[in-house]
Amino acid sequence: MGIDEDDVVVIQVVKTMKCNVSMEENITAMVMEKMNFTHPDEVSSGKPLADLGLSEIDIYDLIVHLEDMYDITLDNSAGEVGGYSVDALSQNVKGKLIRKPQEVPNWKDSFEGLVFNGITKKLRTPMSVHLDLTFRCNMKCVFCYDSAGPDRSKHEMSIEKVYEIIDECKKLDVIDVTFGGGEPFIRKDLIDVITYTKRKNIRYFIITNGTLITEEIAFKLARVFDHRYDKIQVSLDGPTAEVHDRQRGVIGGFDLTMKGIDNLQKAGISPTINAVLTSNNYPHIKDMIPFLMDRGISNFRVLRLHPLGRGKDPEFYKKWNVTPEQSEELFEYLMGKQQELIDRFAISNDFASIFPWSAAKFRNDLQSLPGVEPVSYACGAGTTKIAIGPEGDVYPCSYMYDFPELKIGSIQNGTIQELWEREKLWDMYREPLTPSGKCGKCDYLYCCKTGCRIVSYALFGDMAGPDAGCTYEPGLKE
Repeated sequence: MGIDEDDVVVIQVVKTMKCNVSMEENITAMVMEKMNFTHPDEVSSGKPLADLGLSEIDIYDLIVHLEDMYDITLDNSAGEVGGYSVDALSQNVKGKLIRKPQEVPNWKDSFEGLVFNGITKKLRTPMSVHLDLTFRCNMKCVFCYDSAGPDRSKHEMSIEKVYEIIDECKKLDVIDVTFGGGEPFIRKDLIDVITYTKRKNIRYFIITNGTLITEEIAFKLARVFDHRYDKIQVSLDGPTAEVHDRQRGVIGGFDLTMKGIDNLQKAGISPTINAVLTSNNYPHIKDMIPFLMDRGISNFRVLRLHPLGRGKDPEFYKKWNVTPEQSEELFEYLMGKQQELIDRFAISNDFASIFPWSAAKFRNDLQSLPGVEPVSYACGAGTTKIAIGPEGDVYPCSYMYDFPELKIGSIQNGTIQELWEREKLWDMYREPLTPSGKCGKCDYLYCCKTGCRIVSYALFGDMAGPDAGCTYEPGLKE
């Protein structure tokens, strides 16, 4: 369904209100409207709403509005609602938001759980496909794991071939397709590809630097964007041009990215902002939260630096990576902010900013089990998802493009289904590992599984070796 500019104004007001004010301020504003109060001081945050003059119907209406706004169900009964105060109602909503990930079934976790819990080695078909349409890029990020840039090969699949892949994704019940690069908007046919994908009722996720998103492109995207399922992630590494442009390798990139973000917001799309954590932007990551909130952006993700692509050089990785102490301090800060701002600003809970088992705060919530192996060593690579490069090469994961020896095959010479079912090609990803190095004696191996296989492979040539981000030393007293 299309979206016109009048609709966009309403969407933006709602999103800005939710992002820029606290839960208590939201509820107070609703009470003021119902009671025709003119000043917030007339609403005592600790006083029961019934004592402020709200009827039971008014209070139920308030609760329903909050449930719709935050997509939750509050616990209440007819005899209790009158006793709610602004503070009590706010805490009830926040508590529900904190517990929501554990209480609400997640299709992705459910399907991946079949593999990760050892029930099956792989799903019948991949549920996610990462489709990189190009390695060309108008930026030259210092750490790009694809080593993308303006001089990369233009030997890319035709739009007809891309449509064939989308058709097979539909046939195989693939749930979502991620479009990345390079910079996917360099391809002039990207909107056509996205539109075709939505016609097949497949969810999409775009990873972009945002610099090529004009108003026209943003409004075309909005016509095929489902706020419930589709996502657009924009890379922004800092709150200033100095910080961002140094990492992205192009002067003026910050301004172009901010313009692209603004165009998306005008079209009613609120993107997720992703920052790659380095020694360069570490001092500025905390400043990103108010910077984004002030602009009505409510989704933020921090990704740790990986020793892949341009970041593979050991000296580069050492220079640009943060220290273990900085990594852990920032991780704890982000997790604290995640709960503090849960009603108005979402910080990704995928632990992408750190190798989680390096953080004592994370390990303290786990049981130490020396010698216990995981029920499955599998990650999603080659078990629940695949990646397809611009020329049609198929890999278990998009992080593997730098290693041609890990290629499974080519979509130019067969179908996704044919490659998926050739078990021998996938032994390295679907069969158990034999942990090496310190992993073999680690008391958290049962949940860590040695970390990211490709990061271990990049550093040690061994997928069973320790993750590059792991700073935990088994056997040392903490």
